[in-house]
Amino acid sequence: MKVKVAIFFYLFLFFLPFTQALTINIGFPFKISELLLLLLIMLYFLKGRIPIQYIWYVSRNKILFLFLFWVFLSFTVNALWDYNYQLKNIPFRLSEKGDSFLRLGYVTLCIIAFFFSLYFFKNKNNNILKYWVLGSILAASYSWYLFISSAFGIPYIRLFGMEPVPQNLFGIIRSGTFKEGNFFGLYLILSAAIAFFRGNTKSGWFLLCTIITTMSTISLVSAFVFLIYVYRKKLFTGKILIIYPLIILAFFAFTKTEYFQKYVKKKMFQPVSYLTTENFSKVDRYITGRIAFKQGVANPFVGVGPYNFALHYDYYNDYRNVVLNPSVWFDDFIARKNIRGITNNVYLEVWAEYGILGFLIFILFLLKTLFVSLKNKDDLITGALLALFISFNAFPSFIMLFIWVFLALPYSINYQKRIIK
Repeated sequence: MKVKVAIFFYLFLFFLPFTQALTINIGFPFKISELLLLLLIMLYFLKGRIPIQYIWYVSRNKILFLFLFWVFLSFTVNALWDYNYQLKNIPFRLSEKGDSFLRLGYVTLCIIAFFFSLYFFKNKNNNILKYWVLGSILAASYSWYLFISSAFGIPYIRLFGMEPVPQNLFGIIRSGTFKEGNFFGLYLILSAAIAFFRGNTKSGWFLLCTIITTMSTISLVSAFVFLIYVYRKKLFTGKILIIYPLIILAFFAFTKTEYFQKYVKKKMFQPVSYLTTENFSKVDRYITGRIAFKQGVANPFVGVGPYNFALHYDYYNDYRNVVLNPSVWFDDFIARKNIRGITNNVYLEVWAEYGILGFLIFILFLLKTLFVSLKNKDDLITGALLALFISFNAFPSFIMLFIWVFLALPYSINYQKRIIK
């Protein structure tokens, strides 16, 4: 493609973190990155030409085309299917089928982003990725600004597109330029890996430290796994052994604190059958996960359809068989009246909405990507993939463009090595 077309891709990478900030509400937040991707698609059809070698390499990702076909099949079957129970009454952007079709379109857009990324990364990914790093540093800096300002009660400037009250914890904003802290946390991990990959060590550590502003437990755990994997060969050698006794003592002291007892021990180890203030979020996640699992088991072939988990929520919601002491408030909360519920787990989302077969196709693609990365022997990218897979356990959805751009990296690195050989 001509250089002028490539500029749109560079800008696309730069604006990836602005998924809530700098957006226009058209029933959903329309992002600059989405606009740039759509422009790239149009320019490709007008001016673009794909080399034969690249077409050959794309053909090796048949499993991704199979997954897209399965999403389309799931949408079609469920759009025509009449269930023998009443679907949940929830707010729609368009309509029941219209919203499902939008999700189909967005999954398609994510996969197109994967292949565009593979194309542009195939020869010079290290240079192009500087635009990703620049965008991530800008987003991270703004996140610290929001985090510190809200923590000290200082008035702050919201970028257009952001909600009047961004997601916060105890009044401290944790979402940065994203809608949710978990979204931002994963983006920061992948961005740090890319910064390290490019040799931008200071930027990488800055991005990892910025995860603090998300206050996301799953992101902190995933970042820890990333570091453990990357530095695994140095963890049990040399002077670093000196700090292990200090870490053990510090952890022992931490277990005696009120914070650990209330927010870690009780939250993690109290049974879901007995609802308390401390394990509320754990019980909520268990119930939504249980609902998603039952949906997939009952609809094993194509699932309940794209973005349709919430429609079938009431029928499979048997929380009273789980929670023995539900309160009136919890009864009202778990019913999610006029609310579109989510699984908050990518694996269960795919299981419920695309069926067991769709789930297996999706998992095979992730495993293939991990295998390619291991074959490349690039610990930074492999470590970030492991962090990504862990984050998926408490992640709202897989349809984030930055995820699919990153998933293209192992394939592009492998492509370069194949060319060099």
